[in-house]
Amino acid sequence: MLGDFRTEDERDIAPRRHRRKDSGKSLIAMTLVVALFGVLGVGGWWAYENVIKEHFIAEDFTGAGNGTEVVVTVEEGWTVADIANELEAQGVVASARAFLNASEDDGNSGQGIQPGTYEMQAEMSAASALAFLLDAANRMTNAVTIPEGYRIFEVFTKLSEHTGVPVADFEAAAADPEALGVDPLWFEGFGDRQVKSVEGFLFPATYEFDDEMTAAQMLSEMIAKFNATIEEIGFLEDIQNIQDPDPDFDPSALTEQTFNPPTNGEFEIYPWMALQIASIVQSESGIPEDDARIARVMYNKLYLSWIEHGQTNCNCFESEAIWNYGRLYNGEEAITSHADIDWFSVMRDPDNPWAASAPENAGYMPTPISNPGAAVLEAAANPVDGDWLFFVTAYEDGSALFAHDYDDHEDNTEIAQANGMA
Repeated sequence: MLGDFRTEDERDIAPRRHRRKDSGKSLIAMTLVVALFGVLGVGGWWAYENVIKEHFIAEDFTGAGNGTEVVVTVEEGWTVADIANELEAQGVVASARAFLNASEDDGNSGQGIQPGTYEMQAEMSAASALAFLLDAANRMTNAVTIPEGYRIFEVFTKLSEHTGVPVADFEAAAADPEALGVDPLWFEGFGDRQVKSVEGFLFPATYEFDDEMTAAQMLSEMIAKFNATIEEIGFLEDIQNIQDPDPDFDPSALTEQTFNPPTNGEFEIYPWMALQIASIVQSESGIPEDDARIARVMYNKLYLSWIEHGQTNCNCFESEAIWNYGRLYNGEEAITSHADIDWFSVMRDPDNPWAASAPENAGYMPTPISNPGAAVLEAAANPVDGDWLFFVTAYEDGSALFAHDYDDHEDNTEIAQANGMA
């Protein structure tokens, strides 16, 4: 507490002096000592307020933020200390102490912060964060958060529950993605299996939607957020630099049953392709550090010749998240490859467009399978180098093990099973 610091600073730090036993000036000496203590006390308080408190106790940022949006929710019943700790945990302020100091210096104004959701920025000074939270205009009274990885049917349900707008209205509005603001470039280079959808374009974030908005207005705002994010991270520019993992592999020389190339055998990553891979990474990755490696696995699965490496049965994504997307989309329950069913036939059902391990479904999917966040989009546009074809989440923290050979992948899977992760 502040009182504790004051008490500490007001300790007697005056140097000791030997008294003269026969002095006749004891009263004067005592007066001087008291005066000295007063000077030291004032000096100590000044040092605390202007040096220790500012520089040693409370690390602080400067300015009003770095432009990175951070959604902060202040819960009912939170103290100023609770708010300060949340702001520090989310990287809005450099330290909780700096925020508490700012509140105390402003007459404990932090006690007036109202519960609610606030769209702030990372790396704000404590004073600017305090001022932002005290401004009632910044409080989002109708906030709804769409988590990263939500699928369109989950988005529609959550928005319907929040606003009361029927799910059917969202489905009807989503039928024309371009009318909602999806740039037509995202549908260039489609193969026979691809279909236009808003899947992948409903950017996960916190929005302020109410029952006076139409389904089309809400979806348009989410797509506008996607468009702004894509431009901000340079997604369209970065995908032009993705390297062909196997320049000697010519998929056009294979039968359509084996591959189904959307680019007539030429390695060219259209925006929708990288978006599809981002949607898989969002659904499969356990930790951010693995995102770019999982993205590389997916590119390798499509563009490393399976005939040469002999580790897979086709140039297929072979992702559990994909066939489960198809099941969920059709109102069925998700399953895992270890479920007590004929999962092999489920994964390779040629009549199911989401059976991503079927040679007949080789290549890209009809649509993305989730709505990825900014970090995953960046990973899909900037995959790291590697020849991996398999990965498995192996540890409790969500991290995965990667392999090129299937035998090594089986060894990794045993590790995952031993850890209770597979």
